Amino acid sequence: MALFGSARDASLIRHIHGELIVNFVDTEIELYKLVLEDTRENLYGESDQKKYYNPIKVPCLIQKDEKQIIGDDYGIDSTRTGIFAFSRDYLKERSIIFEIGDILNYDNEFYEADAVHSSNYWTGRNPSTDLGHTSGERGEFGYSVEVRVEAHVTQRNKLNLTEVRSGGTNQEYQLPKNL
Repeated sequence: MALFGSARDASLIRHIHGELIVNFVDTEIELYKLVLEDTRENLYGESDQKKYYNPIKVPCLIQKDEKQIIGDDYGIDSTRTGIFAFSRDYLKERSIIFEIGDILNYDNEFYEADAVHSSNYWTGRNPSTDLGHTSGERGEFGYSVEVRVEAHVTQRNKLNLTEVRSGGTNQEYQLPKNL
């Protein structure tokens, strides 16, 4: 029998982890989920006019990579990747599920989810598949800590979430009279 890693120890880690992310770090992202019913796709399963639900705020830990400049025949562009770590318990309580293609807004950049991982276990044991349990019931040892989303910055004009370009009026600009 393991000295640490029981359900009681996992409860302490669960409490500290949730308190740390939600109350102390206090960093939130906006999550945009795709509305499949309102998004029309072409023959290839692609869409130019995607529709999203209103964003929800979710607390997390964030690791942004440095911007990388990419030059090709079409000009110069930049890209960035990031890793977003969410408390699994927080997501489970609120029925939030991350999927590939979800949009995350952080620091005035829109990230598109490339991969979703949930294999970070405290004591290295998955409570639902632990073969080393002794009492006959699953979940006595281990704890699934977080859900991790790997994402890249995507272009704003593809999302239709914000006004990217705006034009002026046809009126001439006039200087103020007090100059």
